[in-house]
Amino acid sequence: MRIALRLARSIVVLLAMTGLAAAATDLRLLDAAQSGDTEAVRRLLKEGAPVNGSKPDGFTALHAAVQSGKADLAELLIHAGAAVSAADNYGVTPLLLACTNGSAPMVNLLLAAGANPNAAQSYGETVLMMCARTGALDGVNALLARGADVNAKETAEGQTALMWAAAEGHTEVVQALIDHGADVHARSARRYTALLLTAREANLETTKALLAAGADVNEAAKDGTTALMVATVRRHTEYATFLLNQGADPNLGPGFAPLHWAAGRWDSYLTDFSNGITNEDTEWSAFGGLPKEEKLGFVKALLAHGADPNAQTKRNPNYGMSVKGGNGNLVGATPFLIAAQANDVAVMRELVAHGANPNLATNQGTTPLMVAAGIGHLPGMSRSTEADALEAVKLCVELGADVNAANKTGDTALHGAAWRHFADSIVQYLVDRGANIDAKNKRGWTPLVIAEGIRTGGNAVFSPSTTLLLQKLGAAPSPPDISRVPEAGEVDP
Repeated sequence: MRIALRLARSIVVLLAMTGLAAAATDLRLLDAAQSGDTEAVRRLLKEGAPVNGSKPDGFTALHAAVQSGKADLAELLIHAGAAVSAADNYGVTPLLLACTNGSAPMVNLLLAAGANPNAAQSYGETVLMMCARTGALDGVNALLARGADVNAKETAEGQTALMWAAAEGHTEVVQALIDHGADVHARSARRYTALLLTAREANLETTKALLAAGADVNEAAKDGTTALMVATVRRHTEYATFLLNQGADPNLGPGFAPLHWAAGRWDSYLTDFSNGITNEDTEWSAFGGLPKEEKLGFVKALLAHGADPNAQTKRNPNYGMSVKGGNGNLVGATPFLIAAQANDVAVMRELVAHGANPNLATNQGTTPLMVAAGIGHLPGMSRSTEADALEAVKLCVELGADVNAANKTGDTALHGAAWRHFADSIVQYLVDRGANIDAKNKRGWTPLVIAEGIRTGGNAVFSPSTTLLLQKLGAAPSPPDISRVPEAGEVDP
């Protein structure tokens, strides 16, 4: 008898557990909500379908209604007892989805039903941040009115709602956040501020709002990057000029100044920014130089606002770009030297007119003449023409450059011309001006050795026409046993 009673009790418990399991896995309501079928949802609710049933990831019918923007369906579910602050396994609540969609009416509906205005995902991104990001002004105002923390930071990058709104250029949202106490001086993990983030897209009205609220036009990121530098690198010259007029210091930067960047050319045949051609390989993902039609005018603007024409870099000017991509070692370079490397004679002359010393060398002893001739250029990858390069070389010589000066690797301007390739007119010009045709660098290479062929990166680079010209001009024959494999830095001085 006792065994029979125990068996009966076990069956009752098992049936009860089976019923619970069935209820827990009853997703008909959720499926109907995902289909946007309001009538089916209404019928299932009357039949007793669980309103808070969820998928294994925690996604509920209310999540589905909000995600699809069905306000009537969401209201129906809320009245039936749907948990308005239910979070899925990723911390996503219906309110966060409403903010993702930028739906202010849905935000208001959920808040009125008791949703948490400070709900956040697992990495700290709050609903206010998401509304700010999408520019949902009414949603932002509703969240702020219900106590959303205006200065909360997400944990991944340490960014605030103001930073999100500024980065997206949502000026009205930026102003609303400021009016509710958003800190314009708050910094992310990389020390970026809202102003630095809005400078990426050059949103003028957002910038004006931030500056009016007390943002410092010269505030810098962790690496020293300022809003002016961001604007310069991203080719926003009109916006950058506005920053200059607001007091931006043109001599601040991350080891180099805006004038260094503006003076140069940072693309190549592998990254033809002027035609919108880029390579997905991160080694070549870079920002190109300024558009040709804007370059000289912006250089003049920088100089007019006090940019130092003789400032020397403390590191290679690059953003997301390989220094081995044909720009050489530019530590200690002046804007004039960088303009010479870009073979931009107009900028070179403008810098000299403002007091630039045309003969200041880099820390490696590389002179403007050397880079104009070809030192530091990746063979065959330069975007400037031979004619432009020759004019830059001529200007350097006219300004007193020593054609036989050698840098720390022993390379001269003539080595650079041989290394550049397709620069026979430069070779001829330098030799005519007294360049030592048989000068040897520290590897023992003469210009002829380089022109005949150097093996680099598994490839042989050579220039038959330059070889013939150097031989015609009387260059001594190359030793037959000389090594033609460079070591690191030897031909990239």
